[in-house]
Amino acid sequence: MIKIRTYLLWIALTALHTYLFYHHDVGVNALLFSILTVGVTTWYHKLGSEKLWWMAASGHLISALAVSLHSYFSSAATYNLSFYVLAGYVISMRSSLPVAFINGMYRSIFYSFFITIYSAFLDLLDVITHSNKSYFSLRKTTLYIAPISVTAIFYVLYGTVNPDFFLSINFPEWQFNYELIFYTLFGSAIICPLFFPGPTGRLAEWDLTNPDLLKRMEGKKSGRRFTTMGLFYENRQGVIMFIMLNTLIAIFLAFSILQIFFPSLNHHPAGHSDQVHQGFEVLVLSIIIAILLIMYYFRKNENFYDKKVKLVKLATIWIILNGILILFTCYKNVLYIDAFGLTYKRIWVFIGMMLTGIGLYLTIIKIYKVRTNWYLLRQNAWVLYFTVASFGVVDWDRLITWYNPNYAEFLDVKYILNLGNTQIPYMSELLDANDPRIIPFKTDIERKMVNQRLPADWQSQTADTQWMLREYKK
Repeated sequence: MIKIRTYLLWIALTALHTYLFYHHDVGVNALLFSILTVGVTTWYHKLGSEKLWWMAASGHLISALAVSLHSYFSSAATYNLSFYVLAGYVISMRSSLPVAFINGMYRSIFYSFFITIYSAFLDLLDVITHSNKSYFSLRKTTLYIAPISVTAIFYVLYGTVNPDFFLSINFPEWQFNYELIFYTLFGSAIICPLFFPGPTGRLAEWDLTNPDLLKRMEGKKSGRRFTTMGLFYENRQGVIMFIMLNTLIAIFLAFSILQIFFPSLNHHPAGHSDQVHQGFEVLVLSIIIAILLIMYYFRKNENFYDKKVKLVKLATIWIILNGILILFTCYKNVLYIDAFGLTYKRIWVFIGMMLTGIGLYLTIIKIYKVRTNWYLLRQNAWVLYFTVASFGVVDWDRLITWYNPNYAEFLDVKYILNLGNTQIPYMSELLDANDPRIIPFKTDIERKMVNQRLPADWQSQTADTQWMLREYKK
């Protein structure tokens, strides 16, 4: 009975997925479907007390909220991919986020769907051939095949004698909609692991063998690299390296700050744009390398070496100096925005700095609370997951269109016109106000207004489309 209920839930959610999404853009349909899916899955597998499940479900619901508000392409992609995270945590509730995502995608595309269909076929065959109580048993079915077939043959013979005896039935013309069939199969494949997760798998089992808390390795397990003499030389090497790195970054920070107060030190022709973007890319790369170095010098038994205090202090200073460098890069990005306004690249500079700052904070936790490198990767994966899921909650197009004309010293109208459709009402207001910066682009703005098409079906509606309808009525 439980298995029949499982099949019915799977089929029902698949049918709902097809109804809500087939030939519709993502919008409010995504939020409705996700709330129902998370609720049914939580109830069916009794996951109400599972912390990691709720973290995965929260990220998925945030991405669903994002597409119901604004429906960016990137948000829609995040929303679809987060389904695999849900599947991964149904398969193995203790998995790391990257492992759950890989496991969920593998099961959805290559494993669970085909195995489930095959098992359902075997179950149906077993019912037909072996169940004595079933009304669909093979023996009872044969009782009616022969009489029905013979009766049909005689009906054709009598109809040949008297054509008026034939019933005139007009069957409607119907053709296979292969696109609909394939889309339904796609939906069923995504939903299948939520109800038929199957075995945990080797990848998830390997993941469970990597704990967050680091333990001292004793005896032969520690290996030759972690003998007392080996720890001494590796610790000394780390001390020397971090002394040199700290000196270099301190000199770099001092010189960069002096350039603000003494413009004569700026000999490079690069402007704000190159300095900010190149500086951001190099800074992120340098911090990633710094974290990898710390992961190397604070791995396994290195964390239990009794003379590691100096290395810990130097690594902490290095992290703090990198944090100051993050703040300095944000300051330069603010100057750039004041001059030229917001763009997606400049927004991502702030988000990237936030992510790297959190990465440095987690690295400090790893050092002082003696956590494994795998712990650092797990935590950073969750931070990235929630950041990407939440990015689409804000209507960045509307924010950029509002901010730049009001606060930027130089307005790049062409950039704004290349944004999404939510910039049209703001640009129309500026055009009605005869803003001299907008008038040369009057034709382009009017063309975008004429070509604007808002979705008519309720499934594809978003908060943006409703807001734009109200603005157009004004």
